[in-house]
Amino acid sequence: MRELLAAAPAVVRTLNIRRGDERRFAREVEQVRAARGAVAVVDDAALERLAGRGARHQGIVATISHFHYADLDELIQQRPDPLVVIDGVTDPRNLGALMRSAEGAGVRALVIARDRTVAVTPAAVKTSAGAWAHLSIAQCGNVVRTLEQLKERGYWVAALAPQGTVSIYDLDVTRPLVLVLGSEDQGVRPLVRKTSDFIVNIPMRGRVASLNVSVAAAIALFEVARRRGLASRGTP
Repeated sequence: MRELLAAAPAVVRTLNIRRGDERRFAREVEQVRAARGAVAVVDDAALERLAGRGARHQGIVATISHFHYADLDELIQQRPDPLVVIDGVTDPRNLGALMRSAEGAGVRALVIARDRTVAVTPAAVKTSAGAWAHLSIAQCGNVVRTLEQLKERGYWVAALAPQGTVSIYDLDVTRPLVLVLGSEDQGVRPLVRKTSDFIVNIPMRGRVASLNVSVAAAIALFEVARRRGLASRGTP
């Protein structure tokens, strides 16, 4: 919650605080009111309803405005590098974890497929731990067409898949890069694979053949960031 309020207090429509905790959350109240949001003091039962079944609220729950997606063409014109394209992730918690990892690795933009992929929901926002507020996120209707458009702009497209022929540790990261992530169960779709320049794998050392999509994304993106950091310092 503190990360959300620090990054984008204006998205909070109503900050709901448990009665008796007003002093504890005085700073958060001030931030929301400064951004012209509302503050409501409620009882435990109301807070439980707002948070949802099984959610842990710690005495505070924010009701936020509808998420506003970036314009895809404008996002592409900004030439973010690397750019993450998500096609088929259906679990909002995976999307939230992926946003958190991507932002932590220095990614500034994501493109999410409009079909077969979860939108930026409250559950995804919560799991992202505030990372979503630092990202430009657009939706696309046709992933293959979007990838072709990005390639025309000078990007190289790397699809992450366990059966990939190029190790993430060998991938050329000096060029503008798009990393494509597929669904949790089926991975990257065949047509998306065909459109990609590289099919990239993360070498596995154990008996499990693959990783959760958000974990795989974190490994790949931090490796790209590490290698680019070394190159910028002139380290071989």
